[in-house]
Amino acid sequence: MNVSTSPAYHLLGRAYRRPTAPPNNGKPTPPRPAWWRPLIELIIALVLLVTLTSAAIGLYYLYEKIAHPTISAFEEYSFLEHPYLAAATFIGWVAAIPAGFIAARVTGRDPRALWSTELRFRWRNFGLALFPALLFLGAEGIYAVVISDRSQATFTPMNLAALAVIVAMTPLQSLSEELFFRGSLVQITGQWFSPAVIAYLLPLLFFLSGHHYGWQGMVSVTVFALCAIFLTHTTGGIEAAAAVHAVGNTFAYAPDAFGVDGVDLAVSSSSDLAISLVATVAATAGAYALIRRAQ
Repeated sequence: MNVSTSPAYHLLGRAYRRPTAPPNNGKPTPPRPAWWRPLIELIIALVLLVTLTSAAIGLYYLYEKIAHPTISAFEEYSFLEHPYLAAATFIGWVAAIPAGFIAARVTGRDPRALWSTELRFRWRNFGLALFPALLFLGAEGIYAVVISDRSQATFTPMNLAALAVIVAMTPLQSLSEELFFRGSLVQITGQWFSPAVIAYLLPLLFFLSGHHYGWQGMVSVTVFALCAIFLTHTTGGIEAAAAVHAVGNTFAYAPDAFGVDGVDLAVSSSSDLAISLVATVAATAGAYALIRRAQ
């Protein structure tokens, strides 16, 4: 597909034949498909999300019933100080990565459109977005550790193993969320509604419904989601949003491996909110500027 003539990212769901091609000779707004196509894709995506997540978590539950490990992922715990707990925390969303791709394929459209308007994952955009994300969100994460209580911190091989699991799985968990909330659901909604504001904001409500924090935490999540929407829409793909999301989540969870509080939206204060907003907006603006400059 020629990028200059491809539809906007949220409208890519309207191109059903493989390989994906604008069905109206490259005009910016392809015609709507039959109303039932996106409905079927939505149902399949949601069913797969629940099924894959439940299957992955169910394997952990079955393992614990058979092996009776000394620690349990189904009992209350404060930190992810063990690699088993860290893996159990992220495995559900990691397992759900294929959901949107399968739903798109089954309904007859090119699943590569979930990546970007170029039908591929653009590593350059991902890499460029990492720099400002590491700078600003990394600074936020380090500051949170500096002001936290580190008196009970532990540094053992088990802590390092937990950190390795967090660093490996958090980017995949973040990618999975971006593929589903800013990818699959956006392109499904875009098959019914042409305006980008509707295509992005309806899935946003679903995304926010899965977070339960105080008002400071909810404001922080909302601003992040809006920034992810901005990056996805303006760059024509999920790569930049996935990079920012991955860095933010990694710095939030990494201190857990050592029994230290990091960025915790559940107990955010007004000052924490202010820092979070500045870091998120700055990382987003930096990612957008670098990607635009490289084009």
